[in-house]
Amino acid sequence: MVTPRSARSGLALLAALLPAGVAFAGWEEGQAAWARRDFAAAAAEYRPLAEEGNAAAKARLGQILFFGLGGVARDDAEALRLLTAAAEADDPLGQHGLGTAYLTGRGVPKDVAKALDWLGRAAERGFPDSLNTLGEVYFNGAGVPRDEARGVEYFRRAAEKGYPPSLEKMAELRWNGRAMPIDRAQAVRDARAAAEAGRTVAQFILGVALLTGEGSGTKNLAEAATWFRRAAERGHPQAAHNLGAMLSTGNGVPANPSEGYFWLAVGADRAPAPLKVAYLRDRDNVGSRLSPAEMAQVRARLVSWKPSQGGSGSPALAGAAPSPVPASPPNSASTAPPGGGGRGRMATGTGFIVGRDGTVLTNAHVVESCRSISVTPADGQAIAASVVAKTAGDDLAALKTDLRPEEVARFRADRPLRSGDEVVVIGFPLSSLLSREANITAGVISAMAGLRGDARHYQITAPVQKGNSGGPLADMSGTVVGVVSSKLNAMKIAGQTGDLPQNINFAIKAEIARRFLDDNAIRYETAVAGPVGSAADVGERIKRVTVFIQCRID
Repeated sequence: MVTPRSARSGLALLAALLPAGVAFAGWEEGQAAWARRDFAAAAAEYRPLAEEGNAAAKARLGQILFFGLGGVARDDAEALRLLTAAAEADDPLGQHGLGTAYLTGRGVPKDVAKALDWLGRAAERGFPDSLNTLGEVYFNGAGVPRDEARGVEYFRRAAEKGYPPSLEKMAELRWNGRAMPIDRAQAVRDARAAAEAGRTVAQFILGVALLTGEGSGTKNLAEAATWFRRAAERGHPQAAHNLGAMLSTGNGVPANPSEGYFWLAVGADRAPAPLKVAYLRDRDNVGSRLSPAEMAQVRARLVSWKPSQGGSGSPALAGAAPSPVPASPPNSASTAPPGGGGRGRMATGTGFIVGRDGTVLTNAHVVESCRSISVTPADGQAIAASVVAKTAGDDLAALKTDLRPEEVARFRADRPLRSGDEVVVIGFPLSSLLSREANITAGVISAMAGLRGDARHYQITAPVQKGNSGGPLADMSGTVVGVVSSKLNAMKIAGQTGDLPQNINFAIKAEIARRFLDDNAIRYETAVAGPVGSAADVGERIKRVTVFIQCRID
């Protein structure tokens, strides 16, 4: 759910959309309190106006109650009553808020058709939050057939109104040439407007443009570092890495290896899976040049560091729904501009069917930078797939396919796992060497947290190889308890410790995967753990919902 801190960009829009002639006692006081983010005071001013029938006050009071802004107690039932009344009175914020509720299933049954109706009414009046949300819905195919061209048109209309999230999206699409021709000069103009409004991905794109000169016409390394720092302070991993690289080498800024190591460490810690190894290597290269005292000082700072608030969320105050797909930052392994890659390369991985509509869940890094994707089910033919949702931070992606499965994977819904519980991994490891038949391996949950205590992951002993990524981790009754994600680099650890670790692998916990699916309005099924079977029994059952994934890169 969108949080209040990401709402600043919507404030000015509300006054512009206020019906002409509104001059009720308390309205100006309520708007002033809203503008200074004193939502308790704003609610006190809006409440009597709402009781008198003021639709604009109903919409704003509904927003405050819906999100629990400013410490005001959340009240979904009252919020929806107010938003419905405001929407029916043709208030665009009320229409948008009600559409958001139906889109996310918050306080009402999820209903995409009703969501699109109310969001469409607000969009017809030019309400930018609704235009942007409809852009996300159609561009990503969230509950509707995917239509990138239609999504881009909604983004464009909102961007023309100066709406920062849509400006940022247009900058990203134009920079990468996604769903439209590459136009980096216009991408930079869009990015600058969004960056100045505090949009994190836009700040990163602008930094890359100024670092390379692409789209900006000239290099300005000092300004590039400024924008990288702003994005890095909000936790953007590529921006943090680029800033760290510049500080470590003195590229455009005074050299400061300790400060460079700090930001390289931030970037490495938060890096998406495809960039993790390179970022850790760059961090360690700089760290090897620091003294023990310098290293201790930086590590103490890292322990207490947290990203600043703000960034690239949708503006909650204007009633925006959470984006059906979190915006993915442009690809950049270091200081290179977004994009790139080889020609004709193939990558493979594993996924599993979670939706009756053919939705497949896998790791984000399995489908990173794919020009085309195919999935092959058990005893079936390869069919095309497309990414409909992705989060690099949790390394998860959902794929849309035309599969109409008789069975789907079911997530375990009752008692939690414990260390020592037996599990089974199903996947397609080393597919270029081994057969295309799904491999079944067994092991146990060896720890309830992953690398460096990451509570999102299980540590497992079941053998995992390249190609297992994205496959299901099942309990001994055949319900899914996780998504296989990675293995420990044994040779690197051996080089550091002199000991060769065995069977230290990791899986994303099912609750993280379910949250990802919930956030993106993707339906899935759950089941309580049933009778315990053998690894062979579990494998036979789960193989039927496991798919082989091929990704053509460039």
